[in-house]
Amino acid sequence: MIKAWNGDATGPQWKKPLQIWNENVAKNHHAITGERYSGCPTYYPPRLSDGSDIHQHFPQEQWPLKLMSFKSHVVSSSTGMIQRLRMVKPSNLVAINPLDGKKWGIKHGDKVRIVTPGGEVEAEISLLEGVMPGVLAIEHGYGHKELGSRQHYLDGQPLAMDKAIGSGINLNDLGFADPTREITNTWLDWVSGASVRQGLPAKIERIA
Repeated sequence: MIKAWNGDATGPQWKKPLQIWNENVAKNHHAITGERYSGCPTYYPPRLSDGSDIHQHFPQEQWPLKLMSFKSHVVSSSTGMIQRLRMVKPSNLVAINPLDGKKWGIKHGDKVRIVTPGGEVEAEISLLEGVMPGVLAIEHGYGHKELGSRQHYLDGQPLAMDKAIGSGINLNDLGFADPTREITNTWLDWVSGASVRQGLPAKIERIA
């Protein structure tokens, strides 16, 4: 059994504090382009499955914001149905930097429309210095479509539901299909293959 502590140090230890080469990664190629992955830490600009830069397809002049999510300190994707947590924070935080707010005539508390190539949602905006200019941040864990947020029936009998579970917005509703794929498929991270949830091209406009 591994002890939690070994003297003043933690028990479980990572023996290689700095890994600058990973042979397993370097041996692999991208499944679509055939390009070899780098075995060293490398920056890849946001790209689609064919290797082309995202800005070639969605110019920054038309999509000036980068959409990202951040973890909530109150709820998670699986605890949105807990009423006491929703009482603490009924809806999620959606924020941009005050400089961007000034640029687009948006004030703290305004209702805005957020648009990406894959969809649009409406939300109340917050202006926060902690958000980098050019970024639109959405608190994760809200905007559920299920988990009891809409009516379902079992043998003709209505099951318990609460519309409040669906409060707020969900970044997943703003994802989009990769335009370089022959079949409809979400935009996937070029290396990991996970659905992209950070850096989505977006724009914002004030509603009221």
